[in-house]
Amino acid sequence: MLTQGLGGGLICGALLVLAYVGHVPLMAGLLVLQLLLILAFLALVDAPAAGGAFLLATGATVAADIVVLVSDGRISGLAGVVGLAFVAALFHQLVRRNRTRVTESLADTLVAVVLAVAVVPLDALRMVSGGDDAVRVCLAAGGAALLLGRIGDRVLPRPALALGATRGWPGLLLGLGAGAAVAVAVAGDTGPVAGTRAALLGLAVSASVAAADLAVDLGAAELTAGRRDARRVSALRPVGLMLPVAALAPVAFVAGRLVLS
Repeated sequence: MLTQGLGGGLICGALLVLAYVGHVPLMAGLLVLQLLLILAFLALVDAPAAGGAFLLATGATVAADIVVLVSDGRISGLAGVVGLAFVAALFHQLVRRNRTRVTESLADTLVAVVLAVAVVPLDALRMVSGGDDAVRVCLAAGGAALLLGRIGDRVLPRPALALGATRGWPGLLLGLGAGAAVAVAVAGDTGPVAGTRAALLGLAVSASVAAADLAVDLGAAELTAGRRDARRVSALRPVGLMLPVAALAPVAFVAGRLVLS
């Protein structure tokens, strides 16, 4: 539990440092996160034709980053990127040599695309007026919620959030409170997201990372340590570390635009 929380907190912390350094370093850090998440997810679901799916999802990721960059932070073009990726995924299935598990392969490819593209709005938020502060607040809140939430689960795991989950209500409440408190501290006394705005933004982000963390936690219950699931089990930890950070991005964009408007 502690490793899971510490790993997610370190990822958010690394992105937070890059956000302070500049826009280009943050974009590079997010791109690395996207590519690693694609690889880990395809391994976790044991996707058929994973090589082609990775190349397709990588192309969609780069295209999404470019679309947001040239449109000055507008994300309306991301729907078009996902749509073109769907067409490319269909073509990928047509040209496969050993065409088995077609539906599964198509679904896994599209989920990988959506997961990677979902990270892009965090970069788009930075291009909005006041977005620099909002991005820093969101990353700090997400890291605090993951770390403190898992510490709470380790100390007091019951009552559990769901049957079979290692996450408990005390850890959830601790994570939500920590995320809001850290958000206020990072925002400071002045700025576009100071005070109550920072607390609301931190609470929204903390809830999103907690939900993603719980989803991975429940999914892990279906895997065993046997030979059949060995590759999937090894991919579970990186997915568990990166998926909450990916889930943070779209919520941060929507909540950030609301508090900045």
